[in-house]
Amino acid sequence: MRHYLMTALLWAMLPAAVSATALPPPLTQAVQRISSDEPNNRVLNQLQAATLALDLGYREESGELFDAALNGITTVYANSEQAARARSLWYDEGAKDFKGEPYERAMAFYYRGLLDMYAGDYENARASFKSGLLQDAFAEEEQHRADFALLMFLEAWSSHVLGARGLASERFEELLTFRPGFGLPDDSHRLLVMVETGKAPRKLQDGIGGNILVYRPGKRFREEAVRLRVDGRTLDLNPIESIFWQASSRGGRPIDSILEGQVQFKQTTQNVSADVSGVAAHATMLAPAFGAAGGVFAGVAAVAGVATLATSQVKARADHRFWNNLPDKVHVLTLPMPAARQVQIEFLDANGAVIPELTQAVSVEVDNAGRGVVWARARRATDVDRP
Repeated sequence: MRHYLMTALLWAMLPAAVSATALPPPLTQAVQRISSDEPNNRVLNQLQAATLALDLGYREESGELFDAALNGITTVYANSEQAARARSLWYDEGAKDFKGEPYERAMAFYYRGLLDMYAGDYENARASFKSGLLQDAFAEEEQHRADFALLMFLEAWSSHVLGARGLASERFEELLTFRPGFGLPDDSHRLLVMVETGKAPRKLQDGIGGNILVYRPGKRFREEAVRLRVDGRTLDLNPIESIFWQASSRGGRPIDSILEGQVQFKQTTQNVSADVSGVAAHATMLAPAFGAAGGVFAGVAAVAGVATLATSQVKARADHRFWNNLPDKVHVLTLPMPAARQVQIEFLDANGAVIPELTQAVSVEVDNAGRGVVWARARRATDVDRP
């Protein structure tokens, strides 16, 4: 596993080094914002610039930016006694520096692992996905089980293509406890297709004085399902993860609120795995816990919050900064390597109708070991919601 041990000097110089290359204007602006914005927004701006760089095909720059962001994250959120002591002070003294909620930190490792897979480095990819699961388990200093099915699947997939059958089987079995009936790859599968839909979960201020955060789904998007056309076949992708669900829960338990670092959980039970086990029809595979069509979650806000300190005595308004170019859901499919080196991806609305303007052709990228990746987003990383 790589170590995020950049020196402070190199970390500070990174934005300038990246922006020195010939980048498109949106990415140039995103990179420049890292150094021009307030220092406490550094990690947030790095994450958003890194996502945009990945979306635009600037993978080297994206990797550098994700590494820099993860360097800032892992200094506080590591699995060590020293980091735990640091976190015990974080809510009181350092809450203004953005380090991300558990779902945001986990997604940073997801993208880092994706870049590793593109490079054919599945050992580091697997380690990244494992690290993301560890971040998912950090829940305001209470350790709860990780339930990030996307990362479980990707860790298992990495083991699968590396030929580590025992490790793959172990993680796939764990995945099935969260996603019963999920179709697992067989030995012939060498191609992974990952497609992202929708927009990032939003954090809005609520409560007296704005000291509580309200998590709400992204808005102004219609795509709910994904279809792949390749070699004359039409295949539906499986919706494996709702990022909104991850934002609004901890360890599978729905959040009611977070205040001063203490998580309050709703006094109800929900089984998110049951909601994604039926993938035969679009209407059933996008179920209530995934904020599906019909606005099931649109009017039901999952409440979460954190009160930060402006001084040692005065509580400030809740911090509602969020990683705004994350998706709403991630869909996956594995299959044997097709003859075609390009696939067509279609996005469907809640009624199963294709949204023509979102249809796109995506290249199949194959490494030297014959392992392939297709990754796509329904919309550009610049199409974001604001707080």
